Amino acid sequence: MAQRNGGAPTRRRPSALSVSALLVGALATVTACGADTKSGAPAPPGSADAPSSAAASAPRHPTTPPGGGRDDKAAPASTDRAATKAPKAAEPSVATEAASAAAPAARRICSKDQLKLSTGRADIGAGNVYVPLAFTNTGDASCTLTGFPGVSLLDGPGTAIGEPAKRRGPAGPTVVLKPGGSAYASLHTLNKGVSDKPCWRTASEIRVYPPDSYRSMKTSARSFQVCGGVFEVTAVEPGSRP
Repeated sequence: MAQRNGGAPTRRRPSALSVSALLVGALATVTACGADTKSGAPAPPGSADAPSSAAASAPRHPTTPPGGGRDDKAAPASTDRAATKAPKAAEPSVATEAASAAAPAARRICSKDQLKLSTGRADIGAGNVYVPLAFTNTGDASCTLTGFPGVSLLDGPGTAIGEPAKRRGPAGPTVVLKPGGSAYASLHTLNKGVSDKPCWRTASEIRVYPPDSYRSMKTSARSFQVCGGVFEVTAVEPGSRP
């Protein structure tokens, strides 16, 4: 505009067109901001963006499996180690070795087939009668006899006389018979006339079961007769007679 009479210049007033343009620009800016705000809103549940949010909020470490605090895959490893480790064999102690060394060897019992039975001479004295029964080893190997033989008397036809002999005294130790060696057991009865009890019939044979044997042997009785109701046998001892 032209200056009036050479005075200070006057300001121009904005035209209506300029003001309108400014308002339109401001309104466009506000509209754009509103659109950006709506586009940044969280996605509704079930949308494609929901899994990423859930994954972001998930804990970094896995939760403890139900029913235990250890990983199930680690259990077989410890089991395999336990199965692989073989148990250490127990070493024999000194006492065990000593007991094994001191254990006696199994004894070989004398059988009927390797024994010879014989009757010794009677020993009569002080109203008693003792008759030795001798067992002799006729085999090639040593054998043993332990304890009492079973003894009974037989008459001529082979019928038993009275009762079998009763055991007299202790059993005694085991007797080892080397080839040709002997052991004996003593028969005991009373002399005739010592007791009022009648005597048995005179025996023809003596039937004997060696100790630990179920097979009998026979030998001559040498007219042995039981009197006074006493008929006893002792355990075997080394030797052929007392």
